[in-house]
Amino acid sequence: MPPHAAEILGWIEAICEQGVRRPGSAADAWCERFVAERFKAFGLEEVRLEPVPVSIWEPGTATLTLEDGLTFKGSTVPYSAAGSVEAPLVEGVAAGGLAMVDVDLMRLPIGRRLTGEATTVHDPDGDFEHLVQVLPFGPAMHQVLEPALDAGAAGFVGLLSGLGWETGDYYVPYDARRRDITAAWFSRSDAARLREALGGRQVRGRLASGGEVRQGTSHNVLGVLPGRSDEWVVIGSHHDGPYVSAVEDASGVALVLAQAAHWSQVPREERQHNLLFLVKAAHMAGSAGSAPFFEAHAGLLPRTVLAIHLEHAAAACDVDAAGRLQATAQPEPRWWFTSRNPRLEEAVITALRKHDLRRSLVLRPDIFAPFPPTDGGIFHSWGVPLVDFLAAPMYLFDPQDTVDKIHVPSLEPVTAAVMDIVRFTAGETAASMRAAIVEDGRLPIPPADLAEPSAS
Repeated sequence: MPPHAAEILGWIEAICEQGVRRPGSAADAWCERFVAERFKAFGLEEVRLEPVPVSIWEPGTATLTLEDGLTFKGSTVPYSAAGSVEAPLVEGVAAGGLAMVDVDLMRLPIGRRLTGEATTVHDPDGDFEHLVQVLPFGPAMHQVLEPALDAGAAGFVGLLSGLGWETGDYYVPYDARRRDITAAWFSRSDAARLREALGGRQVRGRLASGGEVRQGTSHNVLGVLPGRSDEWVVIGSHHDGPYVSAVEDASGVALVLAQAAHWSQVPREERQHNLLFLVKAAHMAGSAGSAPFFEAHAGLLPRTVLAIHLEHAAAACDVDAAGRLQATAQPEPRWWFTSRNPRLEEAVITALRKHDLRRSLVLRPDIFAPFPPTDGGIFHSWGVPLVDFLAAPMYLFDPQDTVDKIHVPSLEPVTAAVMDIVRFTAGETAASMRAAIVEDGRLPIPPADLAEPSAS
C-alpha cells in the first residue's frame, strides 16, 4: 500500500516550513538532508549526496523612481546585473531607454491544440473540450531580456500585466545565465499606476536593482533498493524551488519519497530491477544537477529499463476579485510524457484509467521540444525510455505557490499509478524497452505554435 495522502502532504509541509528553497540556499540544503534521512529511515542502501557546482542567486531590492520622485518597488529579475541606471522610459525596447515590456502568459486551448496530438487522454468529464490552460511562461520563455539587450536598452522594466493576478514577483529566467542589464519586475497594479503617471509623456526614471551571484555547491541525493536483475528503474524529481514552492517541487520530492517508502516494504525478490531514487539539485539554476549525474553514472544508462520523473501535484486556480489566486477542487491538467513504446504507453494509459487520474494527457516526449520540460527530460536525449509526470500551473514561478495549491486528492492515486508503471517493467529489459520504441518522424511542436498570449 502507498503512503496515505496525509503522510505525503506532511512531507510537503515540512519542506515548505524551511522557507525559500532556491538552489544553494539554507532551506535547499535542509531539504537535501531531509531526503537523505528519509531514504535511510526507509532502509535504502548507498544513500549519498553527490556535489553539484551551482550559481547561487541572491536577489536584492529593486526600485523605479520617476523624475518627480514617485517610486515603485519591484523584484530583481533573476541573474540580471545589479546597479542603477537613469534613462527615459519607453514603451517596448529602444536603444538607451528604460524598456517597459509587458509580460503576457501563454494560453493553451487543450481541446483545439493538444488533445489531437496526444497518444490518449483520460478526461471522462470532457473538461478538455473547453479548457484553456494558462501556462507559467510567456512566448519568449527564458528569453525575456534578450530583445532589450539586443536593442541596446539601458534597463528593463518588466510589467506583469498579463499574469492575471496581483504579484510583483516572477522567477524567470532561471537558466542561470548572467545577463548584463539592470532589470526588475513590477506588478500589474504598479504597471497601471506607472502608465497613469506617465500620461503619454516622455519621463526619465532611475531603475535600481540589487542582486548577487556567487558560486556554491548543492547536491544530488541518491538512494538504492536492490532488485533481482542487474538493470535499473530510476524514479526522480528535483529538490529546489524559486520560493517556498510547494508545487515546484516539494510535491515532486514527496512523490519520490512515497515511492521509496512503498518499495522499501516490498521484498527484494519481488523487485524485478534495482531501483534508484534520485532527487536532483538546481533545477532553478539551469538544471545544473543533470550534467554531474550523467557524468558520474553514464554506465548506468544503457542498463536503465525506465526513468520516471515526478513533478507538480498541482491544483488549478481561479483569480478572485482582489487579484488573489484561489485553489479549486480540480487538478491542473496532467501531462504524462511517455516514450513511444506501445507496451509502455498502454501501461501508462491503464494506470491512469485504473486510478481515475482525470485531466490527464499521454504525450510523446518531444511534443514541445527535443526533450520534455522536466528535470528528467534529459534521459530522453540519452535514449532512456521514460515517463515524466508534469503539471504546469500558471503560478509555478510565483510566491503564491504555497501548500494550499497542492491538489491533495491527487497524491495517493498518482503514487498508486506510478507503482503500477514500475510493476509493468518486471517483464521488460533495457534492450526490450528500447527495441519497442517507435519513431514516427513527426517534428516537435514549438510552444509558440501550441499556445496563444492571454488577454491582459
